[in-house]
Amino acid sequence: AVSMITSGSDVGEQPETEEIGTICEVRSAERFTDGRWLLLVAGEQRARITVVDWSPRYAIATVQPIVELAGDGAIGLVIEAQRRLDAYLASVKRFVVRGASVGVSANEPGGMSASLDEILKPIVLPAEPVAASYAVAGILQIELSRKQRLLELPDAASRLRAEIALLQRESALLSDGELPTAPASDFGYNPN
Repeated sequence: AVSMITSGSDVGEQPETEEIGTICEVRSAERFTDGRWLLLVAGEQRARITVVDWSPRYAIATVQPIVELAGDGAIGLVIEAQRRLDAYLASVKRFVVRGASVGVSANEPGGMSASLDEILKPIVLPAEPVAASYAVAGILQIELSRKQRLLELPDAASRLRAEIALLQRESALLSDGELPTAPASDFGYNPN
């Protein structure tokens, strides 16, 4: 299970973590000579972390899986989320091109836009609301604390509603040429 650390770190001290986390499947693991691990994991299911035993070398947690619900009106919200996601990705592209073209002469070729077309290909959300809600959360470039709040919402419809609002907010900020304000804690060094 993986849970966001709210204070402390997972190295050398007992951290404080969020109660809601994710049960993950380890897809690959590489051990470094100093004993640390590089893990690639995929989230499988939300879970409530009920008990953590910090005494062994690696913490052992007792978790309760959280049943995933679609929620009222979730199917229609997937359609709206797709529309907002398309607008968000278009705003990201315009923002990057605008930033990259500062100081570039009008006569120079516009290779940046073409390059971004390769990178920012259209993303089609899954039709299933729970999967779509997690796909949007994974794509959104927002603070970890906001992503945690999305994870804590009770169902896909609630997540999709919040994500639609966030996509709209982020698109507006990017269109205005501003970046969203992130708390200083999101920029600190984290050995995780």
